[in-house]
Amino acid sequence: MTHSMSLERRFWQRLRIVLLIVFGLAILLPIAYVVLVSLTPDTEVGGGSIFPTHIAWDNYRLMWSTVHLAHDIGNSVLISGCTGVLATLVALLASYVLSRFRFRGRKPFMVSLITMQTIPQVMMLLPLFVILVIIQNALRVHLVGQYVTIIVTYLTFALPFACWLLLSYMANIPIELEEAAQMDGCTRWQVLTRIVLPLILPGMVVTFVFSFLLGWSDVLFASVLTTPSTQTVAVGLQSYIATGESGGSVFWGQLMAASLTSGIPVVVIFLFFQKFIIGGLANGAVKG
Repeated sequence: MTHSMSLERRFWQRLRIVLLIVFGLAILLPIAYVVLVSLTPDTEVGGGSIFPTHIAWDNYRLMWSTVHLAHDIGNSVLISGCTGVLATLVALLASYVLSRFRFRGRKPFMVSLITMQTIPQVMMLLPLFVILVIIQNALRVHLVGQYVTIIVTYLTFALPFACWLLLSYMANIPIELEEAAQMDGCTRWQVLTRIVLPLILPGMVVTFVFSFLLGWSDVLFASVLTTPSTQTVAVGLQSYIATGESGGSVFWGQLMAASLTSGIPVVVIFLFFQKFIIGGLANGAVKG
């Protein structure tokens, strides 16, 4: 009996290891291929070669001059960072009000947040662009191509998710802590900043990261609502392929090198906030 249980346990352990290896290869092989192509000359990539005859380190040097990669990465950091910070702060205030107060229209508002999540973003592109053009012509202001326009656009998609995410964290904070602080003379604002904010910090970090990624990875809205001076790196990467569409050779090696380079800020953010992200996703709040 004990021997059969030991064999069964060993079988499941080996099966788990095999599945982990397969899962790891499924993730790492595409990344390895991107690295390989980034070091391959463009002529060999176009010819279907899998392994390069020589390492093309020039791809990592030329990618900065082929397009304005550094400028585009800076725009992405600015736009995505502002989106993440604003979405987190607004969601913090909104989730606190929704979880601590009862008022008319509260439930319809919460339902509207869910409804916003069900609408495909591509359906919003044309109406949004038409509205912006109408406002431009009516007020004689330039909106398309401005940083504030694309940031506000991303906020419309980031805020519903951010509010619901922080609502789940807010529900785990004992209201008795706030009542005790108020009995000691704290105002609502002091309760929020001194009691609630430290406890909900992991949720705020998770909210910031997801909101940041929404702006960083978007191509659809950035392609329409930005200009060359405000375009993000997701739009700038398309320029490496545009040369092929105009009759030239596609800079595949530079494209892959630029793709790897543009992913560094996201990796840095995950490494920097790793402790908060893991703790926030696993527990839903910091333990007191």
